[in-house]
Amino acid sequence: MELRAELLPPRLDEALVHRLAHLADALDGAAPEQCEEDLAEFNRLAGTALAFADFQGIYGGEEHETWVRRIVRSKMLRPVADVTREELAEVVRRAMPQNEDPDYEAYMAIFDANVPRPHASNLIFYSADYNHNRDWQSEYDPTPEEIVDQALSYKVVALPPPRPQGSA
Repeated sequence: MELRAELLPPRLDEALVHRLAHLADALDGAAPEQCEEDLAEFNRLAGTALAFADFQGIYGGEEHETWVRRIVRSKMLRPVADVTREELAEVVRRAMPQNEDPDYEAYMAIFDANVPRPHASNLIFYSADYNHNRDWQSEYDPTPEEIVDQALSYKVVALPPPRPQGSA
């Protein structure tokens, strides 16, 4: 299925990604007083307001460039108002790592931006009722359509307004 442009990964400025990754690398593991200028430049170039602590430990989990791509991409993604179930299923299909789409992480972010369930792309790997204290769910193998249905069935619960102090 062809996807419309709003549901495709946004094009990133590769020179900007490279510069931001270099800055993130310099910030990761450095002392705060050594990197004030680098932090200010990163935030100015990326259009973010990240704190020094946000950069600590990136290297232990992923490459700086991958982290930067996620940050920059998240600033560019917007929900598509009239997205269809079929389009979402195609986004999920492309987001599934086993399908080997080189932009699978971008499609995960697109899916997350277009459904009400927070971190919906986790449904690709874990069922909605997954309990990390139990054994791995080796039988969990949903279709893209089932993942979309789980994400769309999520209900946002509105909390009642806080009571004024002194009322019962």
